[in-house]
Amino acid sequence: VVNIACNPFRLIQQHIHFVWQRPSILSKELGTMVAEQRSPKESGIEVDLRWYVTGLSVIMACSFMAGLQSPLVHHIESSLSENTEESYHSDSSAMPPSADRSKIVRDAFLVSEEDVAKAGAPDIATIKFDPTAAAAGEHLLVDIEGIEADFLDSESRLAQAMVTTTKEAGLEMLSYHCHSLEPKGVSCVGVLLESHMSFHTWPDEGVITLDLYVTTVSTNKEQQAKQKALVPDVVDIIKQQFGVTNPDQPAPRPLNTRWSHEFRGFDPSAAQENDGIHLAGSDLALWILSPLEMHTKNLIYSGWTQSNQRVDIWDMVEVTDTPSKQDIIKYGLTEGDPRLLTPELATPARVAFLNGHVLSDMDSESILSESIAQPAMFAHKGPEQVTILAGPVGLGSGVIREVLKHQTITGVTAWHTNAELVEEIVPKHLGIMDDCTVLKGRADQCSKDPLVSLKYYEEQPFSSIITPENLSTPQDVIFVLDFESILKTTDKVSETLSVLMDGLTDEGVLLFPVGTAAAIHDPRADLGVHAKREELFKSLEGLDSVAAMLVYEEAHTGNLEPEGFLLVCKDASCRQRWYARSDQVEYQIYERLVRTQPKEPDQEKPLVLSYFDGTTQRSYQWPKKGWETVYCRREPTPWECAYTHLNQHAEFHELDLEDESESSFRVETTMSEDGKELEESRVFATTDIPKGSYIMAEHLASSLMLTERNLEGLNNNTKLATAGVEESEDGESKGPARATIIEDLLDFFDHHGHPSIMEGSEQHYVEVGGTALIRRTDNVKESNLEPWVPRRRSPKPTYSPVYERHRMSFDVFIVASRDIEEGEEIVMHEDMWTAPSVE
Repeated sequence: VVNIACNPFRLIQQHIHFVWQRPSILSKELGTMVAEQRSPKESGIEVDLRWYVTGLSVIMACSFMAGLQSPLVHHIESSLSENTEESYHSDSSAMPPSADRSKIVRDAFLVSEEDVAKAGAPDIATIKFDPTAAAAGEHLLVDIEGIEADFLDSESRLAQAMVTTTKEAGLEMLSYHCHSLEPKGVSCVGVLLESHMSFHTWPDEGVITLDLYVTTVSTNKEQQAKQKALVPDVVDIIKQQFGVTNPDQPAPRPLNTRWSHEFRGFDPSAAQENDGIHLAGSDLALWILSPLEMHTKNLIYSGWTQSNQRVDIWDMVEVTDTPSKQDIIKYGLTEGDPRLLTPELATPARVAFLNGHVLSDMDSESILSESIAQPAMFAHKGPEQVTILAGPVGLGSGVIREVLKHQTITGVTAWHTNAELVEEIVPKHLGIMDDCTVLKGRADQCSKDPLVSLKYYEEQPFSSIITPENLSTPQDVIFVLDFESILKTTDKVSETLSVLMDGLTDEGVLLFPVGTAAAIHDPRADLGVHAKREELFKSLEGLDSVAAMLVYEEAHTGNLEPEGFLLVCKDASCRQRWYARSDQVEYQIYERLVRTQPKEPDQEKPLVLSYFDGTTQRSYQWPKKGWETVYCRREPTPWECAYTHLNQHAEFHELDLEDESESSFRVETTMSEDGKELEESRVFATTDIPKGSYIMAEHLASSLMLTERNLEGLNNNTKLATAGVEESEDGESKGPARATIIEDLLDFFDHHGHPSIMEGSEQHYVEVGGTALIRRTDNVKESNLEPWVPRRRSPKPTYSPVYERHRMSFDVFIVASRDIEEGEEIVMHEDMWTAPSVE
């Protein structure tokens, strides 16, 4: 039997041909046949293979069961548990050189109770699965390059690193399994009480890719307290244990680590419990924790303020980043240097997060702060008193800096939620936000300037600071940097907003950052994620003290999507400054802002503004399409939404003086007796024109736009010219001809011009094309023209992106007010542009 068990295949090979041909009964001389190695025919014995295999299986099973009870096995187990660290892994160094690594399968090694006790961890038997734990966990992915090749090819060293990592992370290793691969590389997986850890190595490339998944399954509070945070604690542990380098064996690339953290599962509350900030989908997760394709992610600061706010500050370099202009100068890079195309020398971007949400991106901080402050400051004719309600968002420091750039400022009051953030964290880690060293006449630290008064309200809701007492001094500009906190902390939104409006001077303005800009695919505002913003807008629209509401957006604030802002004016005259030409804004920047000075004597004077200028303001004057689209989804639909574009189904009739066959009109004129002056002109239709047809749209689109200041300047020139008239030697006056020309021009403007429909804009449009030849009448019934957009008796809405976007079209285009027959004269009512035509 022993001979058969030890060498069954040889026996089968010798007799297989006979076994299949003539199965029979096993002879009692089987032992003699095996010993003499005789064939069945020679021995006269015939073997039945079915009985043979069955008997062999029974014998092997009995032998296996007996072996389990052998003292030798228990002796091996005792030997393995004598050394705690050795019991975790097997060392491949004992393998003979000729061993085929691809055929070697390592056994799993269990962590013994003795090991647990030595590690100071609780008894595994006392750690029970909590069936009520959230069905969620945290997943950490770590990729490291630049590692020593020998380390990556050593099964024992890698296993030791895995065991040490789990211990230092406060996790419980139950077992692990490692494989050495052919020709190089190791794969390991460790089963943890909390879930698992696994990795694979590429020694020649110096790379390891590792993942660690952790869930909350234990009811043992002591064990839970020992677990360290995956970010940044466990990431640092993994770097230390696996980031092994050897100067004598340099890796193909420098040591570099990339990692990603994700919340897994379907229980969002599990993510919220992690310090209250690492929320799945938060800015911190989206910007820092989740992306694996980051060249560098370094934690600069993380902590809680006394007012229970979490602040996280990170430096990051994306894999697509390249050196900036300053980096090129700093490192002396020249053309052709390969580092110009890599992130190796790129200066990290510093990003601050407050309670998981982006506070500021230092690369874009100046753009964001200027986009908040400067449009509002220049919308006022000369702001002196400014209040900044920073709220929990903490953006006040950068806005203070921007406000102090204005020479007219006499006082700035800034309300913050905590002093630690403004007076310690920002100056130390986000210094640019509070840096006024380049501003002449200002303190080096903006928040320490004598004009600035810092106030805090740690124990109060945000809305509680908006009181008549806190706004007893009328303010020219008020910045409300966290409007949602107002809506969350009071059920009297309109009353709170009324207090803000009453706290303004007669021409004061409010500024609200209102979150992500509206997009054309957004739903009706009160139904979507921006319902709170819509509540703010409608509450402001309902206040009689609000004269104008203007929205704008900026796409370069550092956020992934454009940021929206709302400017609220107490007086409609703010539109005059809001719609100023770019050159006018440029002059105001020169006239109103303080001068700068270099930080160092050998440096050039920096610009007072890094982003905002006249052209930037020009881009803010027209709300983007998304705001109009979402506004027009209101119910009921605002009436002006029917005029967001010219009616493509209507007829367009033009005057063509060069080709009468293409013209829908003919012109008859009456000249003076000397033939030098045009006394009268009339325009007649040369074809039937249906009601609603556009009349000379091409000519009207070329209308001359003037401002109130332009007209005032011409009138002043007339007065100066007339006052300076002198008589010549022959007794005739000198100079009136010049005044007469200006006066005639002003008369033409008065006769053919009209003010803009936008109150406070102080803009005028003058018809300089064919419509200037149309006869005016004071008889409404005689007129057959009307503005494209009817003039309504009811007040225009204080907020309407439609009006703001299409104000010029609303101000110039006209249509036929009734059917006009061929040969009929075209007549315009003299008050057509100003007299209401509908209720």
